[in-house]
Amino acid sequence: MTKLKFSMYGMFSVVLLAVLMLGTIPAQAQTLPPNDGPTPEGLNTEDWEQIEALLPESAPYRQQAYIKASNTAKDDYFGAGASIAISGDTLVVGAPEEDSNATGVNGDQTNNLAADSGAVYVFVRTGSTWSQQAYLKASNANALDGFGATVAISGDTIVVGATSEDSSAKGVNGDQADNSAVESGAAYVFVRTGSTWSQQAYLKASNTGAYDEFGRSVTISGDTIAIGAPAEDSDSTGINGPRQGSNSFKNAGAVYIFTRIGTTWTQNAYVKAADPHNSTDPHGFKLSDAFGAAVAISNDTLVVGASGAYVTMATGHNLRCGAAYVFVRVAGVWSQQAKLQQTKLLGDCGQGIYSWNDPESFGGMVGISGNTIVVGACGEDGRSAGINSNQNDDEAIDAGAAYVFLRNGNAWSEQAYLKSSKPAGIARFCSVSISADTVAVGEMMYSQDSSTWYTGNVHIFGRAGTVWSQVAYLKPLAPDRYDYFGSYTALDGNTLIVTVPGDASNATGINGDEHNNSASNAGAVYAFDVPPYVVNSRPADANPTTAASVDFTVTFSEPMTGVDVGDFVLTSAGVTGASITALNGGPQTYIVSVNTGSDDGTLRLDVLDDDSILNANNVPLGDTGLGNGDFKMGGVYSVRPITQTFTSQGAQDGWILESRPNSRVGGTMDASTGLLNLGDNAKSRQYRSILHFDTAGLPDTAVVTGAKLQIKKQSMTGNDMFTRFGSLRVDLSKPNFGDSQALEIIDFQAGPSATYAVGYFLTPPVGNWYSATLTNNGMVNINLSGSTQFRLNFAIRTNGDSVADLFKIYSGNAAAPANRPTLVVEYYVP
Repeated sequence: MTKLKFSMYGMFSVVLLAVLMLGTIPAQAQTLPPNDGPTPEGLNTEDWEQIEALLPESAPYRQQAYIKASNTAKDDYFGAGASIAISGDTLVVGAPEEDSNATGVNGDQTNNLAADSGAVYVFVRTGSTWSQQAYLKASNANALDGFGATVAISGDTIVVGATSEDSSAKGVNGDQADNSAVESGAAYVFVRTGSTWSQQAYLKASNTGAYDEFGRSVTISGDTIAIGAPAEDSDSTGINGPRQGSNSFKNAGAVYIFTRIGTTWTQNAYVKAADPHNSTDPHGFKLSDAFGAAVAISNDTLVVGASGAYVTMATGHNLRCGAAYVFVRVAGVWSQQAKLQQTKLLGDCGQGIYSWNDPESFGGMVGISGNTIVVGACGEDGRSAGINSNQNDDEAIDAGAAYVFLRNGNAWSEQAYLKSSKPAGIARFCSVSISADTVAVGEMMYSQDSSTWYTGNVHIFGRAGTVWSQVAYLKPLAPDRYDYFGSYTALDGNTLIVTVPGDASNATGINGDEHNNSASNAGAVYAFDVPPYVVNSRPADANPTTAASVDFTVTFSEPMTGVDVGDFVLTSAGVTGASITALNGGPQTYIVSVNTGSDDGTLRLDVLDDDSILNANNVPLGDTGLGNGDFKMGGVYSVRPITQTFTSQGAQDGWILESRPNSRVGGTMDASTGLLNLGDNAKSRQYRSILHFDTAGLPDTAVVTGAKLQIKKQSMTGNDMFTRFGSLRVDLSKPNFGDSQALEIIDFQAGPSATYAVGYFLTPPVGNWYSATLTNNGMVNINLSGSTQFRLNFAIRTNGDSVADLFKIYSGNAAAPANRPTLVVEYYVP
């Protein structure tokens, strides 16, 4: 079998490009001050205005260096795949399709006699200046080996994966010359003494097999290395299983852990998932768990991505949505602690045409820092934007998402669901990296328009306490098609590394000419410096509030001094007489007390940068320059909001039954019943129900700050709807779905004003009452001058069991008024 070139299987793990910066930016980058400056090339005015609205207070990421190989050449893919890593002042970059036949350290870079053998480049930083320290090659460099496809570094030790290396050796320092196990893969360990690098070990799997791709992922922490082989085929389970030699589970995947004592490396563990699956799709093709597609380690905790792993749906079905497995080491012994997966398990994952092999790829990229794990899902299809938005809106194919998990004791839970600020299909927002409370996510294939196909971008998120906020959005100022800015990111403290594997400049070394396009797919890497910034300013007390005094919690990205009351200002709407009364806390988190004044409205606490707020190195907030660290994106208090409750009107309430299974159009209806049907009938036809509220009583100038829909269960027959049919979906239309306010058959399929207008209904119910809060999109679509209608149906249309599965709720026709649905709206009048 002919070996594949790296570019054939690596393009979807490529990395990122340049930046949209807010502070002083050296070298070739253009300065873009807050709320000022021209529209950057490749962005239209509308999108630039949206970005400016988000970014004026974001951290100004400064370009520190534009980094190229010392022997730049066309199609070398410098920085492609998981081929960047940083530790302190040392940066490692792989070029898996570099072509020289050199071996070892600092050999002849100038020849191209071993196509796609691959190379690795080591760069070091003195102050803010980067320079190349070493050029690394495999000790057995051969064409098509892909040395440098993956890299990792810890202190003075580097591990390099060569996914397509061919030797049949096993274990440590075996025979490198035998090429009888095609694409079995290998890893190489290099160590530094002073400024000199040398190879310390040649690592192979303990059960080397052709096409296993050992080295597809690598990670290191101190004296421990973990290496993934996602195409390994054994049916073994758990730790050090006895069936390493079996090849009965195609591409189940494995991870190999090596430890070092002195200068000697040995394999410490052979790690498999506890629940591998062997299956074929309806066409007979073998499906893959791909356990080991990504790995990341922090001290004694290892996370392993398995982008094709099975997860169990609410319906009881197993589908290949992907998972991430967490392993911990206690007294030298590894064990599985958790299996992490998406919380939605609906949408494309459960509903897709090819649901037997779902493409969400949750676990295709992973990162870990202490007790926090971030997982990328390149094929996730949600079109909702921002943080903790609706996870069940699956109409943006391969938009991508990232999930943050937190460990408390031995238990892991999802802390945040991160999305692009402007999700788009096939954008692949999923290239994750994490350092402490900062997460970077690359959107490697984002395209603004046809002139900027796959230019990419990077979103930066910061955590204050348990709350995540977007703190920056990085975009190339002069985007080039197919650059893949955002293919991979690496964070270490205040340094962000971004790769651009499609970069076409023929420059070499540091800060060369990045604007010529004479070496297609040569690749490049950008290093950015992150000055201190405001992570968040958010309400610390109950909200909405009627209190005379409230507190805001203001969190900086690092400990800061020189903070005083004069650094804050209140932005209000409708509120008069509000004032800042006290400042406490520090040095990283401060509590600002505020007198709420009088009248109804909103209060937001902003941070103003006058260069008086300094970090431990005397770097001002946002770096030198007034205003570049301003923060005006914080949380808002609703002060003394007005509450109004509406009851649904029975004359327009009713249910509609689908004409036939999966027709997606109405057939029959009932507008007089006191009970509304949800679920399906015995002929697998779905029920949808309409609730009608007259919301014209709201003031025309009302600003809705909160709304809650409440429904009461009368009975449930057949299966438990919330277990078998997923979440209860609610669309909104104003003033009505069909042609009139009265119930009509067309109300079943009519287009809404807002999809997914309501969040999750809380279960179990309280006294048979279910309640759910309206989303922002739902709140802004409440009709202030007429009627507002809601359409309810379960996310899964039918379970096809020829049994009526009915969830009955009271309608506005219910005999007892206390049982009728209600809409509770909170608002203020500016």
